[in-house]
Amino acid sequence: MGLPNIVFIDFKRTERIGLTRTLRDYIQFSYAEHPDAYTDDFRVLDELRSDCLNLEVHYNALNRLLKYYGQLVFIGSKFPIDVGIEFPWSLAFSEDKKLIAHRNFCYEKACVLFNIAAMYSQLGVSENRFSAAGVKKASQHFQCAAGCFSYLNDVVVPEMRSPPPLDMTTPVLNCLVNLMLAQAQECFWQKAVNDKLKDGTIAKLAGQVADFYEAAHELSTTDPEIGKLMGLELITHLQVKSWHFFAGSEFRKSSENISQNKYGDEIARLKVAEGLIKRALIQQKYLRDSVINDLKSLEKPINDNLIRAEKDNDIIYLHSIPSASSLPPIGRAKMVSATLPPEIKDPISMMNERSILGEPLFVKLVPFAVHQAISVYSDRKDTLVRDEIVGKLHELTSICKSMLQSLKLPGSLEILEQPVGLPSSLIQKSNEVRSSGGLEFLKERLYNVQELESKDTAILEEARLYQEMADDEEKRELYPEQWKLPPSESVNQELVSQGVKHRDALNLARNGDSAIKKKLDDWSTIIDLLGTSHQELVRAVPSSQGQAEDPSASELRNLYNEALRLMNVRKERIQEAQKFGHSDDIGKYNQYNDGIEAAKITSKGIGVKIESAHFEDFFTQRLARYDPFLQMVTQETESQEKLINAIIELNQLLLESRQRSDANTGRVKALQNLEAGYDKYKELLKNLREGEQFYRTFEIPLTEWKNACQKFVETRQHYADNHLEHLANSFSSMSISNQQQPQPSAPPASEMPTPSNPVTARGVWTSGSPVKFMSSQLNQRPPSQPSSPSPWTRGMPVSFKSSSTDQRPPNSPTPKGWHKGRIQFDDRGS
Repeated sequence: MGLPNIVFIDFKRTERIGLTRTLRDYIQFSYAEHPDAYTDDFRVLDELRSDCLNLEVHYNALNRLLKYYGQLVFIGSKFPIDVGIEFPWSLAFSEDKKLIAHRNFCYEKACVLFNIAAMYSQLGVSENRFSAAGVKKASQHFQCAAGCFSYLNDVVVPEMRSPPPLDMTTPVLNCLVNLMLAQAQECFWQKAVNDKLKDGTIAKLAGQVADFYEAAHELSTTDPEIGKLMGLELITHLQVKSWHFFAGSEFRKSSENISQNKYGDEIARLKVAEGLIKRALIQQKYLRDSVINDLKSLEKPINDNLIRAEKDNDIIYLHSIPSASSLPPIGRAKMVSATLPPEIKDPISMMNERSILGEPLFVKLVPFAVHQAISVYSDRKDTLVRDEIVGKLHELTSICKSMLQSLKLPGSLEILEQPVGLPSSLIQKSNEVRSSGGLEFLKERLYNVQELESKDTAILEEARLYQEMADDEEKRELYPEQWKLPPSESVNQELVSQGVKHRDALNLARNGDSAIKKKLDDWSTIIDLLGTSHQELVRAVPSSQGQAEDPSASELRNLYNEALRLMNVRKERIQEAQKFGHSDDIGKYNQYNDGIEAAKITSKGIGVKIESAHFEDFFTQRLARYDPFLQMVTQETESQEKLINAIIELNQLLLESRQRSDANTGRVKALQNLEAGYDKYKELLKNLREGEQFYRTFEIPLTEWKNACQKFVETRQHYADNHLEHLANSFSSMSISNQQQPQPSAPPASEMPTPSNPVTARGVWTSGSPVKFMSSQLNQRPPSQPSSPSPWTRGMPVSFKSSSTDQRPPNSPTPKGWHKGRIQFDDRGS
């Protein structure tokens, strides 16, 4: 890739696809317009994309790319990002012919912009840099390429809303930005050298070139995959070019040091430059000849000047040589920046019949943003109603209830109002507990939960994965070389992983069950008392006598009733807000559907890109209809805050007055415990109901997993049996072939080869030895029935009897892993 000592970026490749059919279908089904009105637009768009197939390095090709890019930007306001067309493109730098396709208009736009940047880079390389005009044009092209790559990274790629391909990730694009800026700056350096500017100026220009190349090299090595994509030649080029220009900067600065009589600094800088050139030349097998020549053309004057400088200093000047780290830094003269072409920055405003972009396509099509605006408004309206109105009203109610509960109202108030007997609210709660079954009902529900948990656990344990794994390990030990089935752990990972997740879920549920049982044990006495008869409950609660009526209690009761009234009224207001929001459908708003808002925007100019953000004024005006509800929320908040403060203050006064006498202390505590017991009863009912629901629901995926495990085990067993049979047949055939040789053709004993090792190898049959067709471990005999096969002699019939691994004598030992028990998720499953 590249020419002389600078490089260009290759184009991304694509293949021919048709846009017309999909866009016609979308217009027909999504807009109230006939697609035939846009026949010419379809044709032009297809032609523009076809121009991307074979690109030549020419300004005409650049103009066609810019025109297609502008049209893609414009129709982005007309069609959704995924209209159903797959756009295939190759990776840059890659020789792989595989194309990466995405159903994404922004992906197409990003790839086209990448090629525009690549075209600018190739135009820059093609310029004649030996002329002043050529150097200037080349620098401009490289800066435009940098601007396109930068805009691609900052704006276009994020619009894709999906991970970009590797060649359009941030490190790669920023690397290309710095590479293009380095080459643009190199053009200024070259012009300065040609114009014979001062050494100090050239040193600053060269230093900036080196900085750009160094930044590009660092970005190219941030990830091994990026390095693999960009290739060793390009990465080495970036590194060596940075060393080259760092050396050139030091060399030019050393020349300036001579005129400043800084002979020690001159030598130090020449040594730095010498070292950099040597490092660069080590990599010359990866470099182009033009780059190598540049290095060598700098190497000679550096070496010559260093020899001269050291000699003069040793004889005449006798200056000390500073270390490289102590040298004053060389300033920088940055002459370039990433320049975004106007056709990329704002193509829509430049579209007209006289521009290279031409007139926009699909002008009369109602913008897709208009349809998006309906969805945007609905989302904002729903959010406003849900969060700012209904949500805050619910929050106010929750705060009020929590406050009353923390003050133990109305229970503590009823205790004071009724010193004898039971408060009416407690009587109602006791009746509710008794009628619903009380403590015994909770115990029954807990028993049901435990039964369901046991059932789910039993299902979990019915899987036979680890039994199958043990069987497989046994076969693999018996036949270390012949057993070709893949190991169980390599094919059952997903099932094992699911089993572990199911086990963890059950363990978590069991912990919750334990907490519920503890809560039930802790509160069983009080809940049981709540479920007893009215007489027994009255006897259990002490009375408080002789207490004078406190006027604060009556006032507190009034405030409590006011709080209840506010919460009831709030329910009605919540329903009103929800009903109003539900009826607010701008899809039925004629002015909006007729596109008047869109017409106001497009009337400002044909090139205006319509976005949903243009409807902000309309949204604001429409949402203002909810201001009364928002004001109501503010008023409710202020009213409740005042009411809560009054209740807290009065309750505190009442408590302080009662604390002077402990006559009702036992009664207060008893009634408060009963109130708390009722709350715990309701909590337990909810907890147990949720527990039953969980185990019943969990049984479905658990059963599906168990069935999948059983099917897997059966399949593996089938293959294992077939494999065992195949091995048995193989061993039988091998034994027969060794024994049944035709007698006439048998060679004399003197001609038979003599084994070099007299020890008979395991599994090799010899004359006089019994014929064995299976492993001895598979044909184990019980100790009580010892037997040994008779030696086979010529003329005797051969007995072919194979034994299955499942046909063992009753007393034979069972190999490891043979047990057909239930799966246990213990340490092996963790």
